[in-house]
Amino acid sequence: MLRTMSRHPILLDKPPGTRDEGMQRMRIPWARIRGRWWLWPMVMIVIVGCASPMAPRPTLPDRQEFTRDQLVFHTNGSLPAHHRLVAELAGRRVDLSQDLMLPVSDEPIHVYVFEDARAFNEFVGIHHPDLPRRRAFFLENDTRLAVYTQWGDRVAEDLRHEITHAYLHSVIPNLRLWLDEGLAEYYELPRGCRGVNRPHVDLLVKRLAEDTWRPDLPRLESLETTAVLTQVDYAECWAWIHLMLDGDSSRREILREHLRELCSTGRASPLSERLRAAGGDPNQELVFRLRRLSASDREG
Repeated sequence: MLRTMSRHPILLDKPPGTRDEGMQRMRIPWARIRGRWWLWPMVMIVIVGCASPMAPRPTLPDRQEFTRDQLVFHTNGSLPAHHRLVAELAGRRVDLSQDLMLPVSDEPIHVYVFEDARAFNEFVGIHHPDLPRRRAFFLENDTRLAVYTQWGDRVAEDLRHEITHAYLHSVIPNLRLWLDEGLAEYYELPRGCRGVNRPHVDLLVKRLAEDTWRPDLPRLESLETTAVLTQVDYAECWAWIHLMLDGDSSRREILREHLRELCSTGRASPLSERLRAAGGDPNQELVFRLRRLSASDREG
């Protein structure tokens, strides 16, 4: 499942203004039709159509607003304030802080939950026409963090993913694309899954067997926009995060140190260099872990 963030986040555009220029320029050639009585019904249809009120423009959900810690939810009633998903999303901030040794932020994250796909797509199509079709987005500008999504069967997965982006961006500047996506792919899963994304495991193990993929973290580190990310890239981003968070404790500390430097200075040396300097063969470790996860899944 692809996510769109243009670099990491998408810059939040201002909604376009009303378009009345075409109405102002439209002229009806009265002199030509004066002697053609049979055209009058058509003219009246045009006039009536122009005089009728324009359909209302889709707006953000606004019937219900409630706050849970850093999250400010805006809905039209599709997500109750005491829904267990709300509690899980608020608790994800604690998970990130404890797992990654990150500070927490009090910067509001506005979460807009549209009642269905139609309302979501209509709003995005008008106010953000350059965005590709997706079920959910994280958007950021200099002063605001926001998540847009639609209520549906995969809303929990989508919100966990996009809100992870928002939590990370509220405390870490200059987060590399692969790391941003890898962490979001890891934390989009329910807690009981321990970050194991089975479709990613299956895809990468299949590509290993076909000899059409090998781990290449420096290549991932060079990618600048989600437009170039393939499904295999998303899977590999997740796999590196899983290796560091659920593998050897020294790998986890390398990730934490990298994130601490980004938090404090806004810059840090690439993780690929840190992993190589720590010794061992990170690529071989990753392949071994993927095959072990695949085998355990078959046994289970």
